[in-house]
Amino acid sequence: MPRIFKRLLAALVVLAALFGFISPAEAKPVRPVDLCATQVAAARQIGAEIRAHNAKPHVFRMPAQSAAAAAYNAEKASLEARRATVVAQLRACYQAMRALEDEDSGPLGLKAPTRRKLSDLEQAKKPVSSNWTAPPPPPNGKNWQVPKNSPIRQVYEVIRKGNPGRVGDIRLRGVARPQATDRDTAYPAASGRTIGSYNSGKPKVSPDHIVPLAELVQMRGFMKLTPRNMYVVARAPLNFQWLSKAANESKKSRSAAYVSGADPRWIREQVGLENETRKKLQEIIDQLLKSQ
Repeated sequence: MPRIFKRLLAALVVLAALFGFISPAEAKPVRPVDLCATQVAAARQIGAEIRAHNAKPHVFRMPAQSAAAAAYNAEKASLEARRATVVAQLRACYQAMRALEDEDSGPLGLKAPTRRKLSDLEQAKKPVSSNWTAPPPPPNGKNWQVPKNSPIRQVYEVIRKGNPGRVGDIRLRGVARPQATDRDTAYPAASGRTIGSYNSGKPKVSPDHIVPLAELVQMRGFMKLTPRNMYVVARAPLNFQWLSKAANESKKSRSAAYVSGADPRWIREQVGLENETRKKLQEIIDQLLKSQ
């Protein structure tokens, strides 16, 4: 009887080479595949089982060994089915991680959670029921909130802490960090508003979450992600942009449409960016759920 086709094993070998896993350096930028350790391990495991299967005797005398032949073929079918699932999950994870980086995200990079952060998220997620559903979105103009009595409040607190932290003088979504004398594009040019500076001389800008974290943690399927995937999605480079202190304080945890005194054109562009980013994040969450 035929063995599992060698091309099946070859496909796993190619994937292993392409997605070769290296233990991620904690809290430092990592490659997308470094965050798919579970899927890489599963691919290696099924590859080992396929090799073991192919090494077994696979020529049978019929009808005397028909039972052995049937068992061999059943194992072959089972391994083929599992291989298809493993490959699909690995590809889904890798593609999702690549999408989180975003081609315009600049050098912010994906980051793996520290052991402490991962442990905190695991503990925070335990009380959350598998059938938890998010409340309705807030009325227009109101902030997204995670009430203190919400089952997901602790998850939100862990994710929010130090997010994103210090990112340095880098480009976000292809835009360099504005300088103190630069015009604040959130407001009409006629206003003459500039970014301004702190007493330290540093410009009054910060990395802004395009989709607020309070909204992100309540998006469909987010709470069903693994703690590692939660962390990575919540720090997705594609969800950051530079925003002036004035605009950021006015925006709060809501849409940029409600930034007081903002330039109408800037508002339209921001709302479009929010909708696009929200759509991408939801697609990535859905894809990561398929990879888990």
